[in-house]
Amino acid sequence: MKFRSLLFTLTLIFTTFCYSQVRVGDFSVDTYKHSKLNKKTLNRFTTKTTKFVLPKFYSKSTFESILNEVWDVTPYELIMDNDFNDSKVKVDDVLAQFMNIGITKSKSTGMKVDYGFHILDFHVVDKLKKKPKEGKLKWYSSKVGTIYFTPDISLRQQAGANSKELKGDLLNFRLGYLKNFLQFTNNSIKNKISTDLYDDYVKSELKNVKNSTIYIDKTFLYGYNPWKVTDKKSPEIEDLMKDFSFDYKIVEYKEIEKMILDNQATDFYYLMYNQINSNKIITIINGNTGDIIYQQHSLMSFNINSKDFKELDKKIKKLK
Repeated sequence: MKFRSLLFTLTLIFTTFCYSQVRVGDFSVDTYKHSKLNKKTLNRFTTKTTKFVLPKFYSKSTFESILNEVWDVTPYELIMDNDFNDSKVKVDDVLAQFMNIGITKSKSTGMKVDYGFHILDFHVVDKLKKKPKEGKLKWYSSKVGTIYFTPDISLRQQAGANSKELKGDLLNFRLGYLKNFLQFTNNSIKNKISTDLYDDYVKSELKNVKNSTIYIDKTFLYGYNPWKVTDKKSPEIEDLMKDFSFDYKIVEYKEIEKMILDNQATDFYYLMYNQINSNKIITIINGNTGDIIYQQHSLMSFNINSKDFKELDKKIKKLK
């Protein structure tokens, strides 16, 4: 699953990135500010057909097999992004659109910061406007939710590029993870539950981990230098898990995917490691329901470490 190449010269001093996680509510993609679902927007969203605009990472029939299983909050129509004609977008259209967004902001120190977002964005179109120079249609919309995806290092080096023509990979735009993200989004919207990336919480279901195994995708256990935007030595598993006293298994992603897509008879749990700019987010997800049963974030931390597992261990032990 690769993006096509783009020649892009980095001219910025520092870059920040966005890893996968789900937000449901009223917010802007690139800010911390988050409000609850707007009732009027929610009503507009749920009374229309959701038009999913998805990239050619998988076939249309493969995407449809996932949507048919988990998306029931609205009817849906699936459009592959190369077939999507934005000139046909109308006011009140409901879109779930895959996008690459590049944003550059200037800080008070004079330093410029590059933000790269790779998202599936759920919104309702409010207003249309043509860009005078490009002649393309632009629309303003009301937010319902967003799923953020994890760029690899090649994509991080292109942070700020606002194009489909990017070279790299999204580490958790994978069918199993996508199914769970869509389950979580669908159920949150259906039950009118707002959720944010930066809320720390523990659900009582986490106690089930005491008698089960946490699966950990080895893809996410790597070293990363945020200052040089390069990789570094990967962490040693023994050091990472030295303070974690419950059962875990480091696996290839395909093992987790098989359990998710095969609809296991019993619940199972896996760990997702996310980074939103300087915020590190650790979650535990029920692979059957897609529900996030544990979420913990840390500021100015860019790699998963033993403290994360120590904190998780402590939270599990407190549950009875």
